[in-house]
Amino acid sequence: MIEFLKGIWGQNTSKTVEVMPEETMGFWRSLWQAFQHLLTASGANIVGPVLMHLDPSMALFTSGIGTIVYSAITGVPAYMGTSFSYIAPISFVMTSSWGNQGMVGGGIIAAGLTTIVVGLLVRLIGWRWINILMPPSILAMVVISIGLLLAPVAWGEAANNPLLALITFTLGVIFATKFRSGSVISALPILLSIATGYLVALVLGQVNLKDVYAAPFFVLPRFIMPVFDMRVVVPMILVTVTAVLMEHLGHLKGTSSIVGQDFIPRTSKSLIADGISNMLSWSGTPSVTYGENMGVFAITRVFSLKVMYLAGILAVLAGFLGKLSPIILSIPQGVLGGATCLLFGLIAWAGFNLLQSEKVDMGHKNNQIMVASMGTMMIVAIIVEYLRPIVSGIDLSSLSGGKDAMATLQGFAGTLTVGSFAIPGLVAVSLLGIVLNLILNWQEIVTAVKNPAEGK
Repeated sequence: MIEFLKGIWGQNTSKTVEVMPEETMGFWRSLWQAFQHLLTASGANIVGPVLMHLDPSMALFTSGIGTIVYSAITGVPAYMGTSFSYIAPISFVMTSSWGNQGMVGGGIIAAGLTTIVVGLLVRLIGWRWINILMPPSILAMVVISIGLLLAPVAWGEAANNPLLALITFTLGVIFATKFRSGSVISALPILLSIATGYLVALVLGQVNLKDVYAAPFFVLPRFIMPVFDMRVVVPMILVTVTAVLMEHLGHLKGTSSIVGQDFIPRTSKSLIADGISNMLSWSGTPSVTYGENMGVFAITRVFSLKVMYLAGILAVLAGFLGKLSPIILSIPQGVLGGATCLLFGLIAWAGFNLLQSEKVDMGHKNNQIMVASMGTMMIVAIIVEYLRPIVSGIDLSSLSGGKDAMATLQGFAGTLTVGSFAIPGLVAVSLLGIVLNLILNWQEIVTAVKNPAEGK
């Protein structure tokens, strides 16, 4: 019987390390590895949906489907986790008076289609042109913007309960720095700080479990009808062609280095599979290949595709747990605020680190202009996005004093708009960088277009 089951599972190696994608270990060892991947990705698949005001259970469910689809199409081991690059535009939509989840679903589908189109273009003309259109200097500033533009969100949540926020933030710093590098604790500082902060809040009686008790143990996935609204579609596409696209290419290069196999020739197929997986997540959260899971590969040296299939199946099953979302949504804002202050800071740090790791020549005038201009736009965008929800609904006629000052603030809060359309700060920063690069480096771009074979 055991041999029969092994035949069905397809075990073809007894190795425990250096397990290549095409190799299959025993089922139970593979299952343990799959749990590690699910746990590692759970940070993004729990915190991300909460910040986006979306359902964490559906985020897990769709990430599992995406992982299975991507692995099957590409043969590249990867886990599809919630992308933090989309937090700003999605949370902006979900907290607006006109926004709803259907619009977000339409934006996710549009983002997936965009990635598929880019994948098809890469198949035709190669991938080097992407680095030319969006060099590391622009990518780094976009990543910095992703972290800093979310600072008002983190601060607002932390201000709801400064004590819980401080406890959670401190725990996150301890978990990230005081444990052995590569350990489970050091790999999941954000998730563990939230879990510990939640326990502290429970002890202090600051958690409302009413909805948790009322929720059923098992639920069916909650699919939504997508709505295609240009106020959502355009920002989602712009975030995709800037931050997300470069993030994906970086992950593919990193995975190649860790596994010891060159996956770069599969760039087109990888982008197309990423786009398909993203489209299938319209009822959850937009997903991308998840960088933290690359760390699992580096530590375990297990790259089996069967492990990734199991991780995807486990995530899908988690989506049926009815009490999961209420538990996550019961996390106090102070806990989330403390964790996200650290998280968003780490995202911004990754951008600064990219400037150094990619050896961006800051003595070059073109880079100086692009970085300085995008930095200025970033500061403006931070202030605008902080002011928008505060001053937009204030009626000047109802004020007895300070009308001029309030009018000035309202005018400034409305600067990043086109007609009645409010431009998310990340989109404004990204567009400025792309336009400046086209203007300042047009000769290199023209040369690349004339010699497309060099980029294949």
